[in-house]
This record gives sequence, C-alpha cells and structure tokens, in this order.
Amino acid sequence: MRKTDIGIVLALVAVLTVTSGCGGEKAKDETTAQAPGAYVMDQTTYESWEIALVEMRIEKNEEFSAVETSPLMAADIPGFVGLNYYFPQAGLRFRTPFEAAAGTDTVGLTKRKGEVVQYIRRGTVTFTHAEKEHILPVFGPADLSHGNYLWLPFTDATTGQDSYAGGRYLDITLDADGMVDLDFNYAYNPLCDYNTEKYNCTLPPAESHLDFAVEAGEKTFGVSH
Repeated sequence: MRKTDIGIVLALVAVLTVTSGCGGEKAKDETTAQAPGAYVMDQTTYESWEIALVEMRIEKNEEFSAVETSPLMAADIPGFVGLNYYFPQAGLRFRTPFEAAAGTDTVGLTKRKGEVVQYIRRGTVTFTHAEKEHILPVFGPADLSHGNYLWLPFTDATTGQDSYAGGRYLDITLDADGMVDLDFNYAYNPLCDYNTEKYNCTLPPAESHLDFAVEAGEKTFGVSH
C-alpha cells in the first residue's frame, strides 16, 4: 500500500462534511442525489488512462521478475511470465467523494492466519453500478509508525473464482477537493497470493463485499490469462 500525506485533506473533508450538515452518515431522503456512476472519459482521456494502466502492469511484472524485489516464492521466479489481469474496464472506474468518518474508533480486522490487527475506519466511498448504490469502508492504520495511508480491501462475486480467495485491495488517494479516483482496474492481490509461507495478509471485513463481479484488476496468481 502506498503511503500518502492525507492529514490536510482529511481535515478539509471533515470540515466540509460538518458544514454541509451531513455528519458521518449520508442523508437519505428523496432529495439526495444518486452516487456517481462510471466516470465518463473522452477518447484522449481514455487512451491516456489505458496507457498508464498498461505501464503500471509492465513495471509490476518487472518487479516480480527480479530476484531482489519479487514477493514470489523462489521456485516461481524462473518461470514467471507475468501477473494475470482482466482486460481494462472503463465502466469500473468511478470518481466519487470521500465521506470522512466522524470519529477515529479502531476496528479489528482479521489476518489470514487468525491474528487481529487494528485499523481506523477513516470514512466511506459510494458509487452506483448497474443502477444500484454501493458503499465501501476505507481504512487507515491505527499504528502510524507504518505510515499514514488510506486503504480499501474488498471481496466480490469473483472472489475465490477468478480472483484471489482472500479478497483484493485498492490504495486510495484524495485530491484537493476530497474526491477519489476509485478505479477497480488497479485492484491488486495481497502478497499472500504469491507466497503463503512468507506473508500473512489482512482479510476484508464482511461489510466490504460487493454483490457483483468486479471483472477488473488483478486475477489470482494461479489463474491463466
């Protein structure tokens, strides 16, 4: 997960939330606007987006190929030819507001081997897909010695099928307006998918499940292209 300086933006989002009278929960009445749907890109923007996505995948493959930087088991490195991905899906990219949580209570998330690690629920992101609104929690580390970042773990209808059984992750970055580029094409696997002996990854909580197939981003390491 990438580190980012989020303190100022979180404070700004919290102030905007309070002054708009919304608090930590979204107002639910007939005047509430529907959450954003897929981000509409013109041809130039789409081409730039697709190129950036492909370049990211190439760089990650290079990292996984190198003995010095690869998280793969040593036996898997010599035959490694690349990670497995879905084709780019523009319809699974959303630009949506980050709704900051009112408090900083910690929550315990379970790791694959059973341990519990503490995180802070920083807020939520909401989007519309297939005419249905979906809300996902966003977390940050309770122990800031590991960095200060925003992190979104999730499961979906592909989990345990095409995608890793332990769920997938997204790194969340806020822009100056408190908006998030929620792009599931950048969904990646926990390191446990590559090396169960070395890594013990945090599992997404039940509230982070999406009831549709997120056919974007990384597939499980053992699934063919």
